[in-house]
Amino acid sequence: MWYQPVYDVSSGNVLQNEVLLRWRDTQGLIHRPKEFMPVVQNADAEPWLDRYVTGQAIAQLKQHAHLKLSINLSKRIVEDRFIAEDIYDLLVNHSVQPHQLHFEVSEASLAKNFQDSVALIRDLKELGCSVTLDNFANQHLTFLQWEKLGVDAVKIDPSLIRDLRQDSPQTRLAKAIIETSTALAQPAIATSVDAYATSRHLVNLSFKSAQGYHFKPPSDHPWLTNTVDILGVPIDNVTQDELLQELKSGIVFTPNVDHLMNLKQDEEFRAAYNIADYKICDSQILYFSSHFLGSPIKEKISGSDLFPAFYTYHKDNPDITIFLLGAAPGVAAQAQQNINAHVGRDIVVGSYSPSYGFENNPEECAEIIERIHHSGATVLAIGVGSPKQERWIYRYRQQLAESVNIIFAIGGTLDFEAGTQKRAPKLISTMGVEWLFRLMGEPKRLWKRYLINDLPFLKLMLHQKFDR
Repeated sequence: MWYQPVYDVSSGNVLQNEVLLRWRDTQGLIHRPKEFMPVVQNADAEPWLDRYVTGQAIAQLKQHAHLKLSINLSKRIVEDRFIAEDIYDLLVNHSVQPHQLHFEVSEASLAKNFQDSVALIRDLKELGCSVTLDNFANQHLTFLQWEKLGVDAVKIDPSLIRDLRQDSPQTRLAKAIIETSTALAQPAIATSVDAYATSRHLVNLSFKSAQGYHFKPPSDHPWLTNTVDILGVPIDNVTQDELLQELKSGIVFTPNVDHLMNLKQDEEFRAAYNIADYKICDSQILYFSSHFLGSPIKEKISGSDLFPAFYTYHKDNPDITIFLLGAAPGVAAQAQQNINAHVGRDIVVGSYSPSYGFENNPEECAEIIERIHHSGATVLAIGVGSPKQERWIYRYRQQLAESVNIIFAIGGTLDFEAGTQKRAPKLISTMGVEWLFRLMGEPKRLWKRYLINDLPFLKLMLHQKFDR
């Protein structure tokens, strides 16, 4: 079972997590339902699968009173006469509140036997559960039939919202569905929102909630952390302590002003950002900006603070072993030596400083992947500068996933760990002028970034504040 959160578009709060099925084979490769569901269907095992997934979800809900899960029921669910009774028994046996449990049934499935569909939805709602009409595109059900179903919400088919900027028949139909959902008090949910451009049109179209890679990719654990939107980038509103407790797997990026500006013009960088599991605030300016926007981020968490906190937190955890990738020759090795001495064990099991332009050398990249696997590391910390490090993670994430569970993109942190560069004083960082400290230290390299590329940030923030 994997999970993808549904967010409130305006507040960034997690509304519920959709349960997604994935199958991991003996080689560790992950397969989507379209690859294994035919086997389930041929074995006539869909009723069993509906009950198994519901049972597993309810067991999770018992552990997390604030968690809400949404389960996709199978195509044959309308034929299942006893599903509501079995769900009732599971809820009672586990002492789980029914409002924590949501069910999704596709338009095509409900259209097969409309009268039985109405009865199924009535039975599920009488339990106290919510029901969502999934993948609605007005292809199998009329608007009148939709109204008679009496569902609680409607997920619009992804084909209707892929490009909301165009005045196409699909977009006009999406708008009609949204207007009808408002009239029926059944909120419309945007799905498969994978692009920044699509996300910017959601509020204008009165979408209240949405999900997709732009917000969070699917993960092997439920999401409880809310987000704050800054210039279209959903930043996790989490403290460092909360993140250290929650982080068991995933890709961690550390957005700052420069990242947000580059994301507007770098397509591959945006694609990389979409696969990050955690986007944490690595900028005092972004922290101040979130307060200005009225959605305050709890804490600034720079990569250079998070990484040492992470290896200290796991100093006695044998399952955490780290590979350092980046910096100038000898720097990663020195950082490895310093970290291991600080922790008191060989928590860093390998390091490598790549050549200039290594990202364009497939042979060196293949050698790096092999080094990481051979080291036995479960964590990769890469510091080769942004957006190079994020792009490299994006390109090689599948090969890395064979042995690596957590990936940090941490910029210049390896230099700090090795002692080859000094960090800005705490007061400078707290005041939000660390950029000036860095500019004075490396003016030739950083003047264009800070004085030209990042200058429009203030104007864009004012637009976001007052154009809502």
